[in-house]
Amino acid sequence: MLILAKILITFLTVVLLARVAEQMSPRHAGLLAGFPLGTGIALYFFGWQQGADFAATSAVFTLSGLTSAVCLAWGYWQVIRRHTGLHWVPVAVIFGLLCFFSSSWLLQQLPPHRGLGLLVVVVAIVCFRTLFRAIDETAPPSSDPYIGADWFHKPLVRLLFRAAMATFTILLITGLADVLGPQRAGLLAAFPVSFFPLLLILHLSQGASVVARTIRHYPDGLGALVVYALCVSYTYPVLGLHWGTAVCLLASSLYLFVYGYVRQRLLRSAA
Repeated sequence: MLILAKILITFLTVVLLARVAEQMSPRHAGLLAGFPLGTGIALYFFGWQQGADFAATSAVFTLSGLTSAVCLAWGYWQVIRRHTGLHWVPVAVIFGLLCFFSSSWLLQQLPPHRGLGLLVVVVAIVCFRTLFRAIDETAPPSSDPYIGADWFHKPLVRLLFRAAMATFTILLITGLADVLGPQRAGLLAAFPVSFFPLLLILHLSQGASVVARTIRHYPDGLGALVVYALCVSYTYPVLGLHWGTAVCLLASSLYLFVYGYVRQRLLRSAA
């Protein structure tokens, strides 16, 4: 029943958010990628399997681990900015994953301190946001003749691929939680379960330029994940698994709403 619950919750949630994201611009899709989908589901099932205290402790490590998620996006971008052809997709995937796991290994050396984890991820968001400004949002679409020409361009196939990949990742992370312990499990919970398959989908169906523009705005959405992980570390031991999750989702959704509103006002003022 537990495995079935993981499959249904992850699959249906990813399908719903993927449908919403695909109707958005790259900027809004990158922002929505910060919604606590994979991280929220992973921490929730940590609490279901090992208890709320285990999940709360894991969330402290997830805070700093979100740095690894943006490192993955940076690694993927480093490949596609130089090589836009579809035959470079495996190289982008491998280098992105290498950046994620390398940074996760380094973050394991940090002491388990909530304030330190928050500081690390905030600095990372600011730094990568600055680096990603080099991405040209006016770049023309990719000219690779294979983009959008095969079965992967079909909306249903894209949805099923993204949901299946996210579900497999959640099953793997939550299944290893008891073996890994709260530190490593918390770092793995920061893996971009929804955003990573989105990169592959956009790359294979629309080309490298669209992927790059989505990556440019990814750090903006990570703030919601930071809010969620921080909230879990405080609320799970006090409110329990279910009420704690509800409060954390509300807090991260409120962050995305306020951030989007403020950003829109600033853009209008600048115009």
